Amino acid sequence: MAEVKAVLVGVSNYYISGADDLPFCVNDIKELKNALISGLNVNEDCITSIGSDGDVKKEDFIDSLIKAQSELRTDDTLIFYFSGHGTTIEEKHYLVLSDDLISTNEVLEYFKEVGTRSKIIFLDCCLSGNYNVENSTEFDINKSVEEFHGNGYAVLSSSSATQLSYGHPEKPVSVFTSFLCSAITDRHIIKEGKKSLYDIKKLVSLYLSIWSRNNPRQPQFPIYRSSMGGTVFFDVEQYTPYKTDNIYKEYENYIIYKVDPVHTGSAKRYSVKVILKEPSSFEEISDISKLVVDEIRSVEVYSNSISERHWTGRLANIVWIYYGRDESDHINNNYICHTTWIDNKQDSEWWYKVNGNNKLFINGVHFDVHTYYESLKAYINDNIGKKSKLVKEMKYILEQMLTLAEKVIFTYNEYLNEDISEEHLIEVLKPFEKKISEYYMKSNSLEGADNELHDWDAACFSLFGTIHDLTLFYSAEVFLNRDSENRKACMNMTIKRYYEDLNKVIQFEKELSGIIETIS
Repeated sequence: MAEVKAVLVGVSNYYISGADDLPFCVNDIKELKNALISGLNVNEDCITSIGSDGDVKKEDFIDSLIKAQSELRTDDTLIFYFSGHGTTIEEKHYLVLSDDLISTNEVLEYFKEVGTRSKIIFLDCCLSGNYNVENSTEFDINKSVEEFHGNGYAVLSSSSATQLSYGHPEKPVSVFTSFLCSAITDRHIIKEGKKSLYDIKKLVSLYLSIWSRNNPRQPQFPIYRSSMGGTVFFDVEQYTPYKTDNIYKEYENYIIYKVDPVHTGSAKRYSVKVILKEPSSFEEISDISKLVVDEIRSVEVYSNSISERHWTGRLANIVWIYYGRDESDHINNNYICHTTWIDNKQDSEWWYKVNGNNKLFINGVHFDVHTYYESLKAYINDNIGKKSKLVKEMKYILEQMLTLAEKVIFTYNEYLNEDISEEHLIEVLKPFEKKISEYYMKSNSLEGADNELHDWDAACFSLFGTIHDLTLFYSAEVFLNRDSENRKACMNMTIKRYYEDLNKVIQFEKELSGIIETIS
C-alpha cells in the first residue's frame, strides 16, 4: 500500500565561521511533523527527523537520505523538508549544515532520481529560490493518466533567490514553516476527503503575500517549480460519496430508466429518463407522461444530504420527462421529446410556453418536441468508431495535450516566480496556444464512442476543453480585456480544474482499464 514518507531536516547548531545558530529550526521540524500527522494523516513511523538535537553534520545528512531511499517503494510519496541557513556562492545555492555545505541543485538531482513516483521538497532557508528545475514533464502514450498524475518532483522554497528567510516574531518557528503548517492542517481545502499539493502551495503563497505586505522590510515570496505531471492528492479523511438512489421500473410499453434529482432551494424537481419500448404517438406519450408524473411526484431521490433534509416528505413541484427509444439515446442526451409538468405554485406562463411548432399541448400535457432527434440519432450511429481506433487516437491526443498543458503551467509558474514578465509569458505561450488549439480541433473530429467508452471519452473531451482554456487568459487577443489580477485568478482556477479533470479521467480509465490496455 502506498504511503507518504517524510525526511525532516532542521539545523540549529553551526560550527562554520559566520553561521549563527538558528534555535527555531529544531522547533520547525517538530511543528511540521505534527502538521503532517494531523493534516495529511502521515504515519508517525514514516517520518524521519534529522537534527532533533540541533546538529546535522554532512555525513549524517547524506546517510539519512540514502537510508530513506532504501525504504521507499515505487508508489510512495516522499516529502523532504530543510530548515536552516542557505547561502549563494558564485551564483550557486547551498544548504548549510552544521559542519559543511551541500549544493542545493545536487540534492534536487538526487531526489529527481529517487525511484518513487512523487517527491515534494520544501526549502526553508535564505535565498532558497536559487534552484533549477529544468523542464516540465511529458506524458508517455504507453502509460496511463494515473501513472502521469503526480509523477515527478516539485519544490517550494521559502523565499526568492535574493530574499532572506526569517524567524517568526511571535512564534518559536520560522515564518515560512508557520504558514506551511497552517496550510497543511487547513480543513477548508479538503475536497472529497483529499488535499492537494496545489492548494497547499496556493495557501502558503497567499499567507506570505499578506506577510510581505504587512512586513515590507522583511518580504518573502515563495518560489514553486515542478517537473511533476499534474499534482499530488493526499487522502486525509474518510470520504463516502453521497449515494443517489436510482429508480428503474419496467412496464408493458415503457421503462423508467433513470430519475435525476435537480432540486433547488425553492422547488423539488426531477428529470426523468424514459425508454419507449415500442413506437408511440404523442397522444400515447401524453398518457405515459401522466402515469409517470403520478408515480414520480412522491419519490425520494437526492444528490446530497442537504437537499434530502430539506425536501424529504414533500411532493415534487416540477417533473421533466425525456423520451428516447433505447439506452443509447439517454447516454447521448438525444430525445424524441420531453414533457413538463408543474404544480399550481409555479409560473405556468413561464413553464408552459407554446409556439404552435415544437412547443405545444397534447391532451393537457406540455410537449417540447426535439425535431432534430432522427437526424442526430442517425449521425451518432453513423459516426461511432471502432474502439481500437478511438482509443489509439484519443491516447495520442492525450499525449500531446497533457505535455503541452504542463509546459503552459511550468511557464506560468515562472511568471508567478517573477522570473519572466507578463509580456514575455504571452510571447512564450504563443506556440503552445497554437498547438493546443490544433489538437483540440483534432479531438473534436474524432469518431464517436460507443456506450461502453462513452464516459471515458466524455471525460477526455472535458479535460481537453480545460487545457484549451489554459490558453485564453494570456493570449494577445484578450489581454486588454482583463487586468493582471483577474488573469491570475482565472488561470489559477483553470489549473485547479485541470487537476480535477485529470482525476475524472483516471476514474473512468480504471473502470475500463482492461479494455484500454488491451487495445493500447
